[in-house]
Amino acid sequence: MRLDFHKLTVADREAVQAVSLRAGRRNCNFTFANLVGWQGWFGTEVCVLKDAVVLRFNMDGERAYMLCMKGVPSCELLQALCEDCSQKLILLGLEDDAALQLQQNACHEGISINVESVRDQYDYIYKRSDLASLQGGKLKAKRNHVNRFNILYPGYEYRPLTPDMFDECRRVVALWQDEKEHENPSWGDTLQAEHDVMETIFAHWDELGMLGGSIYVDGRMVAFTYGSAVTNDTFDVCVEKADRNVEGAFSVINQQFCAHLPEQFTYVNREEDMGLEGLRKAKLSYHPEMLLTYNVVTLNSSYTLQRMTPADAPLTVEWITRQYVFDRDEVEGWVRDLHFNWSLSVKAVDDKGDVIGLLNMSDYRIEEETAQIQKDNPELLAKLNSLRYTAVFSFIVREDYRGTRLNYDMLMEIMPELRTNYDFIFIPVLHRLKTHTYWQRWGATEFYRDSDCVYYQLKMAQ
Repeated sequence: MRLDFHKLTVADREAVQAVSLRAGRRNCNFTFANLVGWQGWFGTEVCVLKDAVVLRFNMDGERAYMLCMKGVPSCELLQALCEDCSQKLILLGLEDDAALQLQQNACHEGISINVESVRDQYDYIYKRSDLASLQGGKLKAKRNHVNRFNILYPGYEYRPLTPDMFDECRRVVALWQDEKEHENPSWGDTLQAEHDVMETIFAHWDELGMLGGSIYVDGRMVAFTYGSAVTNDTFDVCVEKADRNVEGAFSVINQQFCAHLPEQFTYVNREEDMGLEGLRKAKLSYHPEMLLTYNVVTLNSSYTLQRMTPADAPLTVEWITRQYVFDRDEVEGWVRDLHFNWSLSVKAVDDKGDVIGLLNMSDYRIEEETAQIQKDNPELLAKLNSLRYTAVFSFIVREDYRGTRLNYDMLMEIMPELRTNYDFIFIPVLHRLKTHTYWQRWGATEFYRDSDCVYYQLKMAQ
């Protein structure tokens, strides 16, 4: 399969929406207006297939992709994506069930898959009828806000948003942005990006099929909103702005706009909260029908596990020196003198022949690691030395494989032999490392610590 990408433009709307509107993916990132509006920010490119829209982005210098389609990608499509990306395949915006299906897909055997949930990007999906009517006890507070607005501004008007009102929209946005910049000056770039997106939408309003609404008080706009369809039954609210000096303006534009939306829309997507505490609280207070989950899935190259030999000593020295910033001569002495168990040591090699991980085992004794234990607790040392044990000397994976299954796979490669031949594994962990919890999750328990390390034992079930 060949993927032919091109820069996304307004002209792609018909082709993209022929797939996206019926795909059932309510994620706001698939709203065509959002894609066009943010194209300049993300460098969005598109490839439209028969049953999928493939979007390609530039994210911090790496290619990343979003797939708008029913179900999960075929092995053929995944292979094409892997060929298109430079090193690892990054898929954005997968819901929990899609991420799980991707992990379980048989065509991914030998490929390392990492799933990261991004709560700040969860979309808030509501029933349109709930937001329009504000009925029921759970929305009583919102109903009261609207009722108070009616008392304060009895002559207010709701007007559909049309291009002749855009200058009024700009005035409302300018007021809103001035307050936001005063609250947090670091938001300048983000606010400018939002402004640029809005201008793109205004310039192509009719071509993008936008719908909007506004609230006027005494002939002056105090709030406006707009959006477009993300699926045939879900409307995405892309922007909602109001004069914060007008009490209740946000509540009323929300309620009135939903009341005037076409009835074909069962649901309204009010997008993510970006991790902002106040915005999250406000969105939750409307009691969403669902939170649309968002995961980033990374597929790394396939790899093989190989047992090591003494010929891998220089490789081990290089990795340990680089990882722990130790003196190279000292590390060479350890590797030479501390009884490395090469037949139980494992290296992982990717499909390009590059080493991506090492698990080095050693049969050195506990007192060789920390002589202080002989003085502090000789009885404990004698008890442990009476048992059969081997040590994890180093356990390192390349940065882009951290958080994947690689650690697990390397350890599982030798676990049958460890369980047969040893009573426990001895694991020294430097205080400054973050791997303490990793071994604790395996059931390792601390038995001693000194100024350098915490020393764990992981008992082997026979």
